[in-house]
Amino acid sequence: MLKRKKTAVALATGAMALGLLGAAPVAATTTAGHAPAMKTWEDDWNVSQRGVVIAKPGVLIRSQPTTASHEKGFIPRGEIVWIDCKVEGQDVFGNSLWYKIGSHNGFISARWVKNVDHIPFC
Repeated sequence: MLKRKKTAVALATGAMALGLLGAAPVAATTTAGHAPAMKTWEDDWNVSQRGVVIAKPGVLIRSQPTTASHEKGFIPRGEIVWIDCKVEGQDVFGNSLWYKIGSHNGFISARWVKNVDHIPFC
């Protein structure tokens, strides 16, 4: 009985995860005379991609992708950030990528952020 319960919980958890991730493609609405186009959840996902701050104690938000630019804010370690895109900027300990953060209209060094999703270039 316990094995059946564990299996049911595991299946339900997997189904929920796939549902949250949008693993199945969704058919788009049709237009007259055209077959429906297939699209994924990514097509409708107009918000930024995610990253997690890994720097201790956190990361400064800058006005430009350089440490010499104006500080606009601070994001503490462990926080999830929404990233618009990435750009080339000042090298920070071997990493010259910076993430554009739309919510603060600024940039954070990619050196201090672990991206959860694929981040496109701006």
